[in-house]
Amino acid sequence: MKLNNIPKILLGGTIVVLAGCSENAWNDKMLDGFEEPVIEDVETVTYTMTASDISKLASLKKNIELAQAAGQLQELAAVAAQGYFTETITPQVYAPAWLDSLAGVKGSPVYYLDNGSTLQLSFPTSQDLPAELTQITAGKSMTVSEEQYQTVWGSETDYTEAFAPAHTAASEIPGLLATAYPDADADTYAVVTYNVAAQNPNFGSSDTPTPEVPFEQSSVIGTAKVGDDLDIAGIVTAICTRGYIVTDKSGSMLVYVASGFVMDDYTIGTQIKVSGAVSAYNGGLQLTIDTEEKAKTEAVVYPAATLIDKNNIAELAEEINGGKNSGITARYVTVKGTNKKSGTYNNIYVEGIDNFDVSLYYAPTSVTSLLTDGLEVNLSGYLSSRSGSNHLNIIVTEFNGAKVPETATAKTAAVVSRGGVEMTTTTESAVYQFNGSKWAAVKNITVLTHDDYVAMNQSRDNINATAAATYLPLYFQKTYPYAQDGDTRYVVYNFYNGSTTVNNYVSRGEFVENAWTVNTINTEMSQFVLTKDTNGYPKWIYDPSIYIDLPSGRNSSSAPFYQACVDWVYNNVDVPEFGSTSITSGVGYVTSFGNNEYYAGTSAYQGNVDLRPTAAKGQTPSIYSKMSDDEIVSTMKKHFEENVMPAVLHEMYPDAQPGNGVNQYYVISFVMYNGSSHDEVIRYLVTAPGTFEFVDCTWNDAE
Repeated sequence: MKLNNIPKILLGGTIVVLAGCSENAWNDKMLDGFEEPVIEDVETVTYTMTASDISKLASLKKNIELAQAAGQLQELAAVAAQGYFTETITPQVYAPAWLDSLAGVKGSPVYYLDNGSTLQLSFPTSQDLPAELTQITAGKSMTVSEEQYQTVWGSETDYTEAFAPAHTAASEIPGLLATAYPDADADTYAVVTYNVAAQNPNFGSSDTPTPEVPFEQSSVIGTAKVGDDLDIAGIVTAICTRGYIVTDKSGSMLVYVASGFVMDDYTIGTQIKVSGAVSAYNGGLQLTIDTEEKAKTEAVVYPAATLIDKNNIAELAEEINGGKNSGITARYVTVKGTNKKSGTYNNIYVEGIDNFDVSLYYAPTSVTSLLTDGLEVNLSGYLSSRSGSNHLNIIVTEFNGAKVPETATAKTAAVVSRGGVEMTTTTESAVYQFNGSKWAAVKNITVLTHDDYVAMNQSRDNINATAAATYLPLYFQKTYPYAQDGDTRYVVYNFYNGSTTVNNYVSRGEFVENAWTVNTINTEMSQFVLTKDTNGYPKWIYDPSIYIDLPSGRNSSSAPFYQACVDWVYNNVDVPEFGSTSITSGVGYVTSFGNNEYYAGTSAYQGNVDLRPTAAKGQTPSIYSKMSDDEIVSTMKKHFEENVMPAVLHEMYPDAQPGNGVNQYYVISFVMYNGSSHDEVIRYLVTAPGTFEFVDCTWNDAE
């Protein structure tokens, strides 16, 4: 007998076979986890959700409304960032809207499916991770800036860019967070990175600070052309998940790094010296890094923005198209419009124009998760390239009033005192939580630092799943050398999921039998059924049904199930009604073989339900000889549906529970024999613990 959540059949008697799948590159633009099925009248498919799918799911307007009504907006944002479900944000609640959004999307796993079809959806989930901790990923990130250190030390001259015994991180950071995030909600988390010195700085007695060498910007971007090798001294003025915009006195240009770029390593306003070769891509100039050196940060004042509207969008697109090979420098723009979802893409249309649009170029999840269909958008950023001939690409700096990326502070360079004396410091990070009135450090949570990534042999400040499985147990062992059995700790780090880096990712470590184990993301499966709503539109619903497949044939895996049916008939019918004293006596409905019966027709020997009237009369003439063949068949069917199957299901699945708001069905596929074999399906509704109520059976469809 085979028990699982994978349906072999559909209700109504249609036999469904899963088609074979082969790898295809065509789906790269659609759904990362989907392999195109061979369509052979297939009505059941499987699909494994990717982190990208979950991010799109979390951005849907309907799901945002669901989360808002449930008070789970932060949890939904965290799931979007982390790429896996939790015990709070589940696919059973949030996947239907995503599946509905795929209707008509060619290449999607549900594109060709008809009403009544079943989708077996596999997905990553971490039930062991407390839901509130997943909010760390969607929380704040703050690196203490030079200005904040000046506040801590109470001077713009006699200060050091580090905490020290006189001003400890524990005593100062709560106040800095309160100032940086005055409107924080209760249970907001922040990951704070800062420098620590073991000794207090000695500022000396001089009132004259050592003069600082000013940062001098270059003037080379404005005249750059393809093939140039540039040395740029400029300011980071925009950041995306593939690189950043650098601006000098003469213009702005995209510094392209590609996948694996860590946004958190850069801050708006950072003074940076970068050199490399200039190329053109999609009409925009970009620089490939040879060398890079960051200095301090400064305030960024953006130039007057060009408003993109119906009067100039076509002209701008043509200008970029004209620079396809030579490329143009980035320019600062503003656009107001309405977001329209097109499959997996978001396009912003300005009023009065429908053949040109604006697309956010590799925007962070904090922005893309908000891009619902029909959302009114007001953004500013750098127009840097185009896709196709009518999509203008913008690296966003402000989205609906919020700075992008969101940051409370600027990152620092070398740590020095007023006298210019370098101090020995270490860089640390910690997790803080706002309880509604004050910020406090969270116990039992640590954060990987740059030195940790280096120790783990990582070239960037992130780790992938393989490195996490290898190094995190060693990290816990080193960090907590005196752990006791059952201790639980958490670590925050930057996780590379194969395509992007998820900052402030959280994993759980547990000390069991003198060894640390780190929680892994489990893969689970739920199934969904395509129905129609009241307006006749396709609608996906969660289907928690349990499907039991009883294959026919001698010595098949269904024999134990059918033997339980035979045993029930013997104990509950033959013994009390016929006085049978042995299951092999042949007295009553059970034959002398003891493995088949004609009360309901179940046969453990053949692995089927035998409804032949002649065989039933031959075994139990005292009951069946006075009945017509149709009456015999009808009686055996009724016994099977209402007596034998509910009783055996109760014996085998006593812990079956009614659905929580969704009907819980047990759906059994079996073979009926009446001279020839017929595939049948019978359904039972769980109405109470271990109680099964007959619903329908396909052998009644023709009646």
